[in-house]
Amino acid sequence: MFAAFYQRYFPRLVAGLRATYGSGPPDPDEVAQAAFEKLSNRGNLDDIKDLEGYVWIAARNIVMSAKRAERVRDNNRYEVEDRFFSDGQDTFDPERVFIAKEQLAVIIKVVKAMPERRRRIFLLNRLHGLTPEKAGEACGVSRSSAVRHIGLATAAIAEALADPDGDPGKDGS
Repeated sequence: MFAAFYQRYFPRLVAGLRATYGSGPPDPDEVAQAAFEKLSNRGNLDDIKDLEGYVWIAARNIVMSAKRAERVRDNNRYEVEDRFFSDGQDTFDPERVFIAKEQLAVIIKVVKAMPERRRRIFLLNRLHGLTPEKAGEACGVSRSSAVRHIGLATAAIAEALADPDGDPGKDGS
């Protein structure tokens, strides 16, 4: 039953994804494959009344999650550009490079000094684009706890950047 459904519906799902969301990213073929994988991993399909609807919703959720992660990465990229390159210059004069390296060293020091769980949640969220809920889930904590960890990590970095001579790890944050 699954193989026949896959053969019949896969091309329609890819075409529908392409028509609705464009050619990517994420790639419609990869999204459709992931949606069918989710359906396949479910096991018993007898209790699903509308297989096409189920797979479409799964595919839509995959696209939306990927687009949300892309937005987070873009926002973080603009945040970094604003902080380090806010004067609109495209040149990398030695002073700006030196200052940026110093700030990066401070950020790395702060991140390394964080408790493991906080560091992992923060990096999953800010570096890999996971939502706080997904980052928390990966680390075995609730969404609200993940949000708190991300906030504490961000505050510790901001504080250290405001006073780079201070000790970023003195309070365990």
